[in-house]
Amino acid sequence: IRDIMFEIIQESFGEFKKIKIINNRTNEFISIIPKFGANLNQIILRKNMTTYSIISGSKNYKEMIKNKWFKSAKLIPFPNRINNGKYSWDNKSYQLQINSIKQNQSIHGLLYNKEFEISKTKISENMASVEFEHYYNKEEAGFPFCFKTLIKHALIDNKGYKCTTTIKNMDTKRIPIGDGWHPYLKTNEKINNILLKIPSTKMIQTDEKMIPTGHTKLFQKFLNPSKIREEKLDIGFALEKKEGIAITELYDPQRDLRIVLWQETGKRKYNYLQIFTHPSRMSIAIEPMTCNIDAFNNKEGLITLKSDESFKACYGIRLK
Repeated sequence: IRDIMFEIIQESFGEFKKIKIINNRTNEFISIIPKFGANLNQIILRKNMTTYSIISGSKNYKEMIKNKWFKSAKLIPFPNRINNGKYSWDNKSYQLQINSIKQNQSIHGLLYNKEFEISKTKISENMASVEFEHYYNKEEAGFPFCFKTLIKHALIDNKGYKCTTTIKNMDTKRIPIGDGWHPYLKTNEKINNILLKIPSTKMIQTDEKMIPTGHTKLFQKFLNPSKIREEKLDIGFALEKKEGIAITELYDPQRDLRIVLWQETGKRKYNYLQIFTHPSRMSIAIEPMTCNIDAFNNKEGLITLKSDESFKACYGIRLK
């Protein structure tokens, strides 16, 4: 599909296809792999006539299939970890598959490598979007429910990238739902030299298995923009649950480039944030989440959807 400014094209990505949404005026684009979790694999945005690749995606098909770091994965129906893969719901006990063997945990949900279909495309004067759909039908014994997920990836002129996620309960009974996103942001500079600003000082305390203890701790180091330096971070934050937008910023002084990740907060929105420094020190995961780690057990931020009920919320990235 093509317009004067925007076009949506399809290219090959190994054995997968990728969908590219291109802004022909600015040379900005995003690329998505529908058959691997509607994974957003590239974001190219422009500032002052220069374009920047700002997420670390999979370089090729093999790296994506290996999925060692869950790059840009959508984390549905739970972000982060479920301790021992076990939880109870409506007086029944469930066991999820363990995919983090070392810590005996189920991590990052069930849809990160599932096939999505294109359900809708749209091009207008100032934006283009593609919506992807997946119907989950009791595929895992540990989550024997039905739900439909819609992920709309959009490129907006002068406003960057926006993702709108809708999850609808297609089951006859109520179900637990969480959502998150796992992008690794980068500027091609070592993150040690990058300044980080986090919109919360309420750090979630965890045990040796990275499971929340139920307590938070004051953490003010990145309340104002501060260099990451040698910090090794794998920490979560609870945000203010008031209606609005929370902003996390990365600033590369060498390029005068500021990456802004925004997330909707408020009732049934992205009220949690996880920060993880990649061992390469070339990228940092900044993960908006609707609920806490192990939310199926601690219920912190967990969304309960009644039959036919939907959740819908947005996050995005822009440069400034």
